Amino acid sequence: MSAKTELFTRLEYLEEAIKNPALIDNGIAVSAHNGAANLLRKGLCIVAFNILEDFIKNKTIETMNSISHSGIIFTLLSKKLQEAATLGALDALKFRAKMEKRNSEDWRILIKDETLKIHSTLNGSNFELSQFSLLSSGSNISKGEIPLAMSAFSIDHGWNKLKSVSDAINGGVLDLSQSYENASSRRHSSAHSVNYSYQYSWLEGIKKEILSISASFDLLLTARYRQIKRNPTVNVSTHNIDDDLKYRFLKEKSIGGNIVFQELTQINGRSRKNWTDLTLAINTLKPNLEHKKEFLIILDSSSSLSNWYYE
Repeated sequence: MSAKTELFTRLEYLEEAIKNPALIDNGIAVSAHNGAANLLRKGLCIVAFNILEDFIKNKTIETMNSISHSGIIFTLLSKKLQEAATLGALDALKFRAKMEKRNSEDWRILIKDETLKIHSTLNGSNFELSQFSLLSSGSNISKGEIPLAMSAFSIDHGWNKLKSVSDAINGGVLDLSQSYENASSRRHSSAHSVNYSYQYSWLEGIKKEILSISASFDLLLTARYRQIKRNPTVNVSTHNIDDDLKYRFLKEKSIGGNIVFQELTQINGRSRKNWTDLTLAINTLKPNLEHKKEFLIILDSSSSLSNWYYE
Protein backbone atom coordinates (compact mmCIF):
# COMPACT_ATOMS: atom_id res chain seq x y z
CA MET A 1 0.00 0.00 0.00
CA SER A 2 1.37 3.42 -0.94
CA ALA A 3 1.89 6.13 1.66
CA LYS A 4 -0.89 8.20 0.12
CA THR A 5 -3.40 5.32 -0.01
CA GLU A 6 -2.70 4.54 3.63
CA LEU A 7 -3.07 8.22 4.53
CA PHE A 8 -6.54 8.46 2.98
CA THR A 9 -7.71 5.23 4.61
CA ARG A 10 -6.65 6.54 8.00
CA LEU A 11 -8.19 9.96 7.38
CA GLU A 12 -11.48 8.28 6.50
CA TYR A 13 -11.48 6.54 9.88
CA LEU A 14 -10.42 9.73 11.66
CA GLU A 15 -13.18 11.77 10.02
CA GLU A 16 -15.79 9.19 11.01
CA ALA A 17 -14.51 9.11 14.59
CA ILE A 18 -14.65 12.91 14.89
CA LYS A 19 -18.39 12.81 14.11
CA ASN A 20 -19.05 10.74 17.23
CA PRO A 21 -21.29 12.73 19.67
CA ALA A 22 -19.36 11.24 22.58
CA LEU A 23 -16.52 13.64 21.75
CA ILE A 24 -18.65 16.76 22.23
CA ASP A 25 -19.06 18.43 25.63
CA ASN A 26 -22.55 18.68 27.07
CA GLY A 27 -22.49 22.27 28.29
CA ILE A 28 -19.65 23.90 30.21
CA ALA A 29 -20.21 22.32 33.63
CA VAL A 30 -17.82 19.73 35.01
CA SER A 31 -19.40 16.31 34.43
CA ALA A 32 -18.52 12.69 33.83
CA HIS A 33 -19.61 13.03 30.19
CA ASN A 34 -17.40 16.07 29.57
CA GLY A 35 -14.45 14.43 31.29
CA ALA A 36 -14.84 11.31 29.17
CA ALA A 37 -15.28 13.43 26.02
CA ASN A 38 -11.99 15.19 26.70
CA LEU A 39 -10.20 11.87 27.18
CA LEU A 40 -11.53 10.68 23.83
CA ARG A 41 -10.53 13.93 22.11
CA LYS A 42 -7.02 13.64 23.53
CA GLY A 43 -6.74 10.12 22.18
CA LEU A 44 -7.81 11.22 18.71
CA CYS A 45 -5.38 14.14 18.89
CA ILE A 46 -2.51 11.70 19.40
CA VAL A 47 -3.70 9.46 16.56
CA ALA A 48 -4.18 12.42 14.19
CA PHE A 49 -0.63 13.63 14.67
CA ASN A 50 0.68 10.09 14.27
CA ILE A 51 -1.17 9.86 10.94
CA LEU A 52 0.62 12.99 9.71
CA GLU A 53 4.02 11.86 11.02
CA ASP A 54 3.61 8.41 9.49
CA PHE A 55 2.77 9.84 6.09
CA ILE A 56 5.77 12.18 6.07
CA LYS A 57 8.10 9.35 7.06
CA ASN A 58 6.57 6.81 4.67
CA LYS A 59 6.60 9.24 1.74
CA THR A 60 10.26 9.97 2.45
CA ILE A 61 11.06 6.25 2.46
CA GLU A 62 9.10 5.77 -0.78
CA THR A 63 11.05 8.56 -2.43
CA MET A 64 14.39 7.17 -1.26
CA ASN A 65 13.42 3.72 -2.59
CA SER A 66 12.46 5.23 -5.94
CA ILE A 67 15.71 7.18 -6.16
CA SER A 68 17.65 4.01 -5.34
CA HIS A 69 16.22 2.40 -8.49
CA SER A 70 16.38 5.47 -10.75
CA GLY A 71 19.85 4.75 -12.15
CA ILE A 72 21.43 7.87 -10.67
CA ILE A 73 24.96 7.61 -9.31
CA PHE A 74 25.17 8.02 -5.53
CA THR A 75 27.66 10.90 -5.79
CA LEU A 76 25.16 12.93 -7.85
CA LEU A 77 22.82 13.11 -4.87
CA SER A 78 23.11 16.10 -2.56
CA LYS A 79 25.95 16.01 -0.03
CA LYS A 80 23.29 16.12 2.69
CA LEU A 81 21.56 13.00 1.39
CA GLN A 82 24.90 11.23 0.94
CA GLU A 83 25.75 11.94 4.57
CA ALA A 84 22.25 11.03 5.74
CA ALA A 85 22.44 7.69 3.89
CA THR A 86 25.72 6.79 5.60
CA LEU A 87 26.53 8.45 8.91
CA GLY A 88 22.93 9.53 9.57
CA ALA A 89 21.56 6.05 8.82
CA LEU A 90 24.19 4.46 11.05
CA ASP A 91 23.30 6.71 14.00
CA ALA A 92 19.56 6.18 13.55
CA LEU A 93 20.00 2.42 13.11
CA LYS A 94 21.62 2.18 16.54
CA PHE A 95 18.65 4.01 18.08
CA ARG A 96 16.08 1.85 16.24
CA ALA A 97 17.88 -1.42 16.96
CA LYS A 98 17.85 -0.70 20.68
CA MET A 99 14.10 -0.08 20.51
CA GLU A 100 13.56 -3.28 18.53
CA LYS A 101 15.64 -5.27 21.01
CA ARG A 102 13.08 -4.55 23.74
CA ASN A 103 10.35 -6.33 21.78
CA SER A 104 11.93 -9.13 19.75
CA GLU A 105 15.07 -10.83 18.50
CA ASP A 106 14.65 -9.27 15.03
CA TRP A 107 17.01 -6.44 15.90
CA ARG A 108 19.94 -8.51 14.59
CA ILE A 109 18.24 -8.93 11.20
CA LEU A 110 17.47 -5.22 11.16
CA ILE A 111 21.13 -4.34 11.68
CA LYS A 112 22.25 -6.78 8.98
CA ASP A 113 19.76 -5.54 6.38
CA GLU A 114 20.34 -1.84 6.95
CA THR A 115 24.15 -2.01 7.17
CA LEU A 116 24.13 -3.80 3.81
CA LYS A 117 22.20 -0.83 2.40
CA ILE A 118 24.70 1.61 3.92
CA HIS A 119 27.55 -0.40 2.39
CA SER A 120 25.82 -0.41 -1.01
CA THR A 121 26.37 3.35 -1.34
CA LEU A 122 29.91 2.52 -2.47
CA ASN A 123 28.53 0.86 -5.60
CA GLY A 124 27.92 3.80 -7.91
CA SER A 125 24.38 3.52 -9.30
CA ASN A 126 23.73 0.11 -7.72
CA PHE A 127 22.81 1.29 -4.24
CA GLU A 128 19.86 1.20 -1.87
CA LEU A 129 19.20 4.04 0.56
CA SER A 130 18.49 2.90 4.11
CA GLN A 131 15.00 3.60 5.43
CA PHE A 132 16.70 5.22 8.43
CA SER A 133 18.59 7.81 6.39
CA LEU A 134 16.10 10.58 7.22
CA LEU A 135 13.54 11.39 9.94
CA SER A 136 14.54 8.41 12.07
CA SER A 137 16.78 9.80 14.79
CA GLY A 138 13.98 10.08 17.38
CA SER A 139 10.55 8.79 18.34
CA ASN A 140 8.76 11.76 16.77
CA ILE A 141 9.38 14.13 13.86
CA SER A 142 9.98 17.69 14.98
CA LYS A 143 9.00 20.76 12.97
CA GLY A 144 12.67 21.49 12.28
CA GLU A 145 13.42 18.03 10.87
CA ILE A 146 11.07 18.43 7.93
CA PRO A 147 13.03 21.26 6.21
CA LEU A 148 16.23 19.26 6.83
CA ALA A 149 14.75 16.23 5.08
CA MET A 150 13.61 18.42 2.19
CA SER A 151 17.07 19.93 1.85
CA ALA A 152 18.51 16.42 1.52
CA PHE A 153 16.50 16.22 -1.72
CA SER A 154 17.85 19.66 -2.70
CA ILE A 155 14.52 21.33 -1.97
CA ASP A 156 15.24 24.66 -0.30
CA HIS A 157 13.23 27.05 1.88
CA GLY A 158 11.48 24.31 3.87
CA TRP A 159 8.15 25.40 5.31
CA ASN A 160 7.96 28.45 3.04
CA LYS A 161 8.18 26.17 0.00
CA LEU A 162 5.54 23.87 1.44
CA LYS A 163 3.29 26.89 2.01
CA SER A 164 3.73 28.10 -1.58
CA VAL A 165 2.62 24.70 -2.90
CA SER A 166 -0.28 24.58 -0.44
CA ASP A 167 -1.45 28.01 -1.59
CA ALA A 168 -1.19 26.99 -5.24
CA ILE A 169 -3.50 24.01 -4.69
CA ASN A 170 -5.93 25.73 -2.28
CA GLY A 171 -4.76 23.89 0.81
CA GLY A 172 -6.51 26.54 2.88
CA VAL A 173 -4.13 26.61 5.87
CA LEU A 174 -2.75 29.99 6.85
CA ASP A 175 0.56 28.82 8.36
CA LEU A 176 1.64 25.21 7.78
CA SER A 177 4.64 25.47 10.08
CA GLN A 178 2.51 26.78 12.94
CA SER A 179 -0.17 24.17 12.29
CA TYR A 180 2.40 21.39 12.54
CA GLU A 181 3.89 22.87 15.70
CA ASN A 182 0.43 23.20 17.27
CA ALA A 183 -0.47 19.60 16.41
CA SER A 184 2.84 18.37 17.81
CA SER A 185 2.52 20.39 21.01
CA ARG A 186 -1.07 19.31 21.56
CA ARG A 187 -0.16 15.67 20.96
CA HIS A 188 2.60 15.94 23.57
CA SER A 189 0.30 17.61 26.11
CA SER A 190 -2.47 15.09 25.46
CA ALA A 191 -0.09 12.20 26.02
CA HIS A 192 1.70 13.56 29.09
CA SER A 193 -0.65 15.92 30.93
CA VAL A 194 -3.63 14.35 32.71
CA ASN A 195 -5.46 17.67 33.13
CA TYR A 196 -4.87 18.97 29.61
CA SER A 197 -8.06 20.12 27.88
CA TYR A 198 -8.22 19.43 24.14
CA GLN A 199 -10.84 21.48 22.30
CA TYR A 200 -13.25 19.86 19.87
CA SER A 201 -12.76 22.71 17.38
CA TRP A 202 -9.13 21.62 16.95
CA LEU A 203 -10.32 18.19 15.84
CA GLU A 204 -12.75 19.77 13.38
CA GLY A 205 -9.86 21.49 11.57
CA ILE A 206 -7.23 18.77 11.86
CA LYS A 207 -8.09 16.95 8.60
CA LYS A 208 -7.61 20.10 6.49
CA GLU A 209 -4.23 20.72 8.15
CA ILE A 210 -3.11 17.12 7.59
CA LEU A 211 -4.24 17.23 3.95
CA SER A 212 -2.50 20.52 3.22
CA ILE A 213 0.83 19.56 4.79
CA SER A 214 0.76 16.05 3.35
CA ALA A 215 -0.16 17.13 -0.18
CA SER A 216 2.52 19.82 -0.31
CA PHE A 217 5.20 17.44 0.97
CA ASP A 218 4.04 14.68 -1.37
CA LEU A 219 4.02 16.87 -4.48
CA LEU A 220 7.44 18.36 -3.81
CA LEU A 221 9.14 15.00 -3.27
CA THR A 222 7.35 13.50 -6.26
CA ALA A 223 8.39 16.43 -8.45
CA ARG A 224 12.00 15.95 -7.42
CA TYR A 225 11.90 12.22 -8.12
CA ARG A 226 10.35 12.85 -11.54
CA GLN A 227 13.29 15.10 -12.38
CA ILE A 228 15.83 12.52 -11.22
CA LYS A 229 14.14 9.72 -13.17
CA ARG A 230 13.95 11.86 -16.31
CA ASN A 231 17.65 12.77 -16.21
CA PRO A 232 19.66 10.58 -13.80
CA THR A 233 23.05 11.63 -15.20
CA VAL A 234 23.14 15.12 -13.68
CA ASN A 235 23.56 16.38 -10.15
CA VAL A 236 20.22 16.68 -8.36
CA SER A 237 20.94 20.26 -7.33
CA THR A 238 20.96 21.40 -10.98
CA HIS A 239 17.20 20.81 -11.30
CA ASN A 240 14.77 23.66 -10.67
CA ILE A 241 11.92 22.18 -8.63
CA ASP A 242 9.47 24.81 -9.93
CA ASP A 243 9.81 23.43 -13.46
CA ASP A 244 7.83 20.36 -12.37
CA LEU A 245 5.22 22.10 -10.23
CA LYS A 246 2.36 22.53 -12.69
CA TYR A 247 -1.24 21.81 -11.81
CA ARG A 248 -4.46 20.72 -13.44
CA PHE A 249 -7.65 20.99 -11.38
CA LEU A 250 -10.98 19.21 -11.24
CA LYS A 251 -13.31 21.54 -9.37
CA GLU A 252 -16.73 20.40 -8.18
CA LYS A 253 -19.55 22.72 -9.17
CA SER A 254 -23.34 22.61 -9.37
CA ILE A 255 -24.65 23.72 -12.76
CA GLY A 256 -28.39 23.64 -13.40
CA GLY A 257 -28.86 21.37 -10.41
CA ASN A 258 -26.31 18.86 -11.70
CA ILE A 259 -22.86 18.20 -10.22
CA VAL A 260 -20.01 18.55 -12.69
CA PHE A 261 -16.24 18.70 -12.33
CA GLN A 262 -14.65 21.56 -14.18
CA GLU A 263 -11.23 20.84 -15.66
CA LEU A 264 -9.05 23.91 -15.09
CA THR A 265 -5.41 24.87 -15.50
CA GLN A 266 -5.96 27.80 -13.14
CA ILE A 267 -8.23 27.64 -10.10
CA ASN A 268 -10.28 30.65 -11.16
CA GLY A 269 -9.74 30.16 -14.87
CA ARG A 270 -12.05 29.06 -17.64
CA SER A 271 -13.20 25.44 -17.70
CA ARG A 272 -11.58 23.39 -20.46
CA LYS A 273 -14.18 20.67 -20.04
CA ASN A 274 -17.01 19.79 -17.68
CA TRP A 275 -16.90 16.17 -16.55
CA THR A 276 -19.99 14.47 -15.12
CA ASP A 277 -18.01 11.43 -13.91
CA LEU A 278 -15.12 12.21 -11.55
CA THR A 279 -13.58 8.73 -11.78
CA LEU A 280 -13.61 8.86 -15.59
CA ALA A 281 -12.02 12.32 -15.52
CA ILE A 282 -9.25 11.19 -13.17
CA ASN A 283 -8.49 8.02 -15.13
CA THR A 284 -8.44 9.96 -18.40
CA LEU A 285 -6.12 12.71 -17.18
CA LYS A 286 -3.68 10.72 -15.04
CA PRO A 287 -1.69 9.03 -17.86
CA ASN A 288 -0.52 12.41 -19.23
CA LEU A 289 0.39 14.09 -15.94
CA GLU A 290 4.04 13.11 -15.69
CA HIS A 291 4.76 13.93 -19.33
CA LYS A 292 3.24 17.38 -18.85
CA LYS A 293 5.01 17.84 -15.49
CA GLU A 294 1.59 18.28 -13.90
CA PHE A 295 -0.28 17.17 -10.81
CA LEU A 296 -4.04 16.64 -10.76
CA ILE A 297 -5.70 18.48 -7.88
CA ILE A 298 -9.29 17.71 -6.84
CA LEU A 299 -11.21 20.63 -5.32
CA ASP A 300 -14.50 20.24 -3.48
CA SER A 301 -17.59 22.42 -3.87
CA SER A 302 -15.99 25.12 -1.70
CA SER A 303 -12.86 25.07 -3.91
CA SER A 304 -10.77 23.49 -1.13
CA LEU A 305 -8.24 20.72 -1.64
CA SER A 306 -9.75 17.25 -1.24
CA ASN A 307 -7.36 14.96 -3.15
CA TRP A 308 -4.42 14.87 -5.56
CA TYR A 309 -2.97 12.51 -8.17
CA TYR A 310 0.28 12.14 -10.07
CA GLU A 311 0.19 8.63 -11.54
